[in-house]
Amino acid sequence: MSGRFRVRSIETTYCLIGNHGLSTSILGVNKQIHREGCHVLYSSHVFDFDKNVESIIPFFGDLTPIALLSVRRISIVQRALPYIKEFDRCEWRSVCKFIARNLELDHLVLGVLGGVPESRWVVEDPIEKTAFRHITRIEGMEWVTELAAIKGLRNLDVKAYMEHCPPPQSIAMAFFVNFSASIETGFAEYLRELMIIASA
Repeated sequence: MSGRFRVRSIETTYCLIGNHGLSTSILGVNKQIHREGCHVLYSSHVFDFDKNVESIIPFFGDLTPIALLSVRRISIVQRALPYIKEFDRCEWRSVCKFIARNLELDHLVLGVLGGVPESRWVVEDPIEKTAFRHITRIEGMEWVTELAAIKGLRNLDVKAYMEHCPPPQSIAMAFFVNFSASIETGFAEYLRELMIIASA
């Protein structure tokens, strides 16, 4: 790789935070230990990718089928809506399809970057759960429908990570601020209705 792309190329690494109590070298002893060890190793941790959703497919693509099916919990963050680029949308779409087709998750932690103006902006009309059935059809909100293809969850945690943004000067920015105020309420309720498996 040469030219201007060289300085942008960085090595991707993975690390496990904390003592998991299992040496991965034991997985190579035999098939039975590999199967049982994979379940312990990959079902007992949350795989946190933060905003780096582009690393999800390469990471899980390195796992054996047994290890892949043992993964139960992941954490991802969606970028702030006004600043999402087309390549971000493509990566998100591909990742949601991959997760829906290849993983059997019990627990998803979804972080969403929201915005709050530095000035005192009062959200007079937070977005209710029922409104999101229509809002997800708006251009730029397709990512919600793509995410909702992930079914069968037992737990879905939706967290808003608020950052300062300019005072709304457009309808799009005003929508973003109102959406941000609804992330952990109406939006979270809407997603849980679609993605969490019904209790028996």
